[in-house]
Amino acid sequence: MEYDIKQIDYKSGFGEPIVLCLGFFDCVHRGHNSLIQRAKLFARIDGAKCAVFTFSDNPFRALGRNDKEIFTYDERVFRLWQLGVDVVVKAEPADKFFSTSAEDFLSILFEKFNIATVIAGSDYTYGAGAKGNADTLKEFCKRHGADCYITDMVEYAEGRKIASREIRDMVVGGEIEKINSLLPLPYIVAGRVVKGRHDGSQMGTPTANIDIPEAKLPVKSGVYDTNVLIDGVRLRAVTNVGEHPTFGDRHYNVESYILHWSDNIYGKFIVVEFIRRLRDVKKFDTKEELSAQIAKDAAIVLGR
Repeated sequence: MEYDIKQIDYKSGFGEPIVLCLGFFDCVHRGHNSLIQRAKLFARIDGAKCAVFTFSDNPFRALGRNDKEIFTYDERVFRLWQLGVDVVVKAEPADKFFSTSAEDFLSILFEKFNIATVIAGSDYTYGAGAKGNADTLKEFCKRHGADCYITDMVEYAEGRKIASREIRDMVVGGEIEKINSLLPLPYIVAGRVVKGRHDGSQMGTPTANIDIPEAKLPVKSGVYDTNVLIDGVRLRAVTNVGEHPTFGDRHYNVESYILHWSDNIYGKFIVVEFIRRLRDVKKFDTKEELSAQIAKDAAIVLGR
């Protein structure tokens, strides 16, 4: 799937004027999207590009934490493209990056990029020891002749602000509909299609398999109502996440039976949009029983 969005290392720079959103944007939730939409508006007014800063890999590892990413870098880039972002400013989350002082981090950005406006959330921190905050960011921008807008966090209920840590718990619990209520677009898993066991093809239900990157937080095992995006086409699918007990296969992956599709898509980059969880993964005594259950699952998806 081709999508047109520039990806530039934060030390490389970009000559055109940009409106820059600062943060991690780990799952690009509704709060993040509010920053992006404001940046797009300012970019249109100023004749600039809308840019978003993020990490090109899992930053938690460099910080000595075992946390996994809700969205991988490729998934974040795809979602940012869907939301109309022009430029991704990326940083490799190595130890050296996190030892960069707050002042030096911003100095590099302002030296390498033509920054007209900076937008960040009120909880944004940056630099070694997270010593930089919204106040120091505003002061730096003022000294360097750039506008700076700090936005309040978005609430999803009275007194409850959208936070990635809560979405993280929902992913582990497979609470897709709750997750989707906090995202501007459905939760996704993206990757290149790899060869599977071919059991689906033998049963008349060929599937597209994606292996989950080690850095990605795995969604709870189960069978899901999904859409699959292939070359810009959105198709309904039944997706199995996890193991395949009927075949004695303990390999955890995302396996989608795409309804009304039969083309060869090995090696293609596809995106699986999760709509709702249908049921647990179950071991069936025969392939015929499994096939009958898949037909029932497909009927639910088609009746959506």
